[in-house]
Amino acid sequence: MLEHSLHNDQLPEPTLAELAARLAPVGLNAWGIADGAPWQDILPGCRSVLVLGSGGPTLWQALNDAVRADQGLLDGHLHPLDDFVARAIAEADPSPPPYRRWLRCAGDEAQQIDFRSLAQAAGLGHPSRLGLLLHPEYGPWLGLRAACFSQEDVRPTGPLRGLGPCLNCPAPCMCACPGNAVPAASWGRFSILKCSAFRKISTPCRIGCDARRACPEGAQHAYDALELHYHQDKRSGRVAWRRSLRT
Repeated sequence: MLEHSLHNDQLPEPTLAELAARLAPVGLNAWGIADGAPWQDILPGCRSVLVLGSGGPTLWQALNDAVRADQGLLDGHLHPLDDFVARAIAEADPSPPPYRRWLRCAGDEAQQIDFRSLAQAAGLGHPSRLGLLLHPEYGPWLGLRAACFSQEDVRPTGPLRGLGPCLNCPAPCMCACPGNAVPAASWGRFSILKCSAFRKISTPCRIGCDARRACPEGAQHAYDALELHYHQDKRSGRVAWRRSLRT
């Protein structure tokens, strides 16, 4: 039982599953529940964590639709997509009770956590050669966006069983990576250093990722060139995106 009380004239707080359902239409359409026990530093008494991701281009499309309807949403926002997620959460859960705490996977979040390991624990994907989680439906086209830490006791949905699709894959991602950042073995680690160094001298790698596009998992959910540019290069990607909204 939750240690909180409701006045007779109050509606019950939404459950974690209800919060996930409220946020799915805006593109936070991939979710899972992780065990909350390891996250007592985030929320004392935490028992469950709702982890939210955006699979495919749905969140991007929702952002574009919102901005085209109200250009004022761009005013003063350095990170429009992150701010869009924050507004969606605030609308879905306007007054979080004291037994819940939200954190976004965003650079301006006050407390940073390892969202990749948290999402893996929630069953949102397997580790991959690309350093990204491979979602069962969306493959590498999954963005980790937010987590709700709660004292509610909800059964975890992960981690996923097995070793994931990289194990028996011929690794077209490795061949497609011009910076040699993708390991040959499925248990190898993606090299952030090699990737970062090559992106400094390669415009195609700065605005896109051939290795990610080469992955056969969830290929039908791949981002278009503009969305990928937005995520790959914060400065030029946002300029290109804003320019596209004026056309």
